Order: sequence, then structure tokens, then C-alpha cells
Amino acid sequence: MKRSARPLALAAVLGLLAGCFARAPKPSAPAPAIATDHEARGIVEERSRQTHTLTATFDIEMHAADGKSEKNRGAVVVARPDHLRLQVFTFGVMTAYDFTVAGERYRVRRPLEGLDRTGRFGDAASRGTVDLGQDLRPLFLLADAKGATRIEDAGDHFRVTLAEPGGGRAVDVRKSDGRIVAESLLAADGPRVAIEYSDFRPVDGYPMPFSITVRYAKTAVVVKIAVRSYTRNQPVDPKLFEFGGA
Repeated sequence: MKRSARPLALAAVLGLLAGCFARAPKPSAPAPAIATDHEARGIVEERSRQTHTLTATFDIEMHAADGKSEKNRGAVVVARPDHLRLQVFTFGVMTAYDFTVAGERYRVRRPLEGLDRTGRFGDAASRGTVDLGQDLRPLFLLADAKGATRIEDAGDHFRVTLAEPGGGRAVDVRKSDGRIVAESLLAADGPRVAIEYSDFRPVDGYPMPFSITVRYAKTAVVVKIAVRSYTRNQPVDPKLFEFGGA
């Protein structure tokens, strides 16, 4: 199906949730194995270059430490290096969580709770504020992977550690096929968020994970994401990242 060059607006993202786009592609064919830390570094560096804009729709399950769980749907729109819009919908289309990033500024909305807050990330960190979107921001808005500080041979994978403000990031690259299969966001006292990737399928010729599991170390919350669809490197509407409206 031929894609339009017209910027993707929020209505189009909601259309993805309604199944307007094609069915998810079949799993990727086997990829070449890697044998050196140089290859592992190259794969991590290539990831940050391959995707400039990204949209995805997904099913999301959140499991709390007390055994409670919740299932919803969501959508994310990314324009690298520093713009992000992440929404979680309940009852199909009702917005339960809406997180917008524009540079160092953010907006968090939880309409069902009457919450609407804006600020800057440095201020939020000083107050101890933690939100789903803030924790995952370094993954959606990837830092320059050329800052690799250490590469370790960990048996069946290489671990590439990147230095970033406030901590760092450890990326696991599987030797058998060169896939990035896990990632951890690091703080001074150890991993704060651990992510596992699986079910890789080609999206415009590039393998993308359709199954993602996120584990929060301090709260023991587990988030399971089943991606329904991706688009890569398509124009997005800059109004999606404005703070003035819903």
C-alpha cells in the first residue's frame, strides 16, 4: 500500500488503533551472526541512524507488585532527537495517560484523574516525579551511541554500555543474529528499568520488536507491550507536540 507524504496527525494514529493499517508483517528471516565487539558497537550506532520518526500502536498490560493488572491500548509518535508523544487509551479510545516531550519540557495529562502538569525534566527529577513516559524517554529518544564506554563479551551476547546524563544505558546484542534483545537504563545504584525485546519483524526492511517487556526495579511493576503496527521515517504533524491542547 502506498503511503501518503502528508504529515501523520493524531487522528491517523487513532485510526491505526481501529485497524486502518495493514496487518503486522511476518517474523524476520534469520540475520547474520556477529563475532566481534566492533560489530556489536556498529549495530547499536546504526539503530540511532536508521529511524528519524516513528509511530507505533500497541496493546499494553501493566502488572503491579500487589498482583493487580490492567490492560489498555496505546500509541506513540516520535520525532528524534527530542520530541515524543505517548498516549494510553482505556475503553478503546478514552485517553487515560498523555505524555508529551518537546526538548527539555514535558506535559503529563491523566484526564480521568484531573491531572495536567507541565515542567522541565531537571525540575521533575528534583521532586522525585516518575512517570511511564519519563522512564522510557531515553529509549524513544536515543542518545548518540558513539559514546560507548565499555563493550563486554557476555557469552551469547555482547553488552554495549553507553554513558548518558544521570546514569547510562546497557544494550545487549545477541551474537547469533545481531539483534538488540535487551536494554537497561542505569542509575548510580544499578539498573532502574530493564527492557526485553522479541518477535522481530521487518518494517521497511529494518527489524523491529513486536513484543516488549519492561521491568521497573524499585516498584516491581512489569509492563508487557504487544505492538500492533509501526511506521518509520514518515512525516509527523508538529502540532502533536504542542502543549496547548489535548
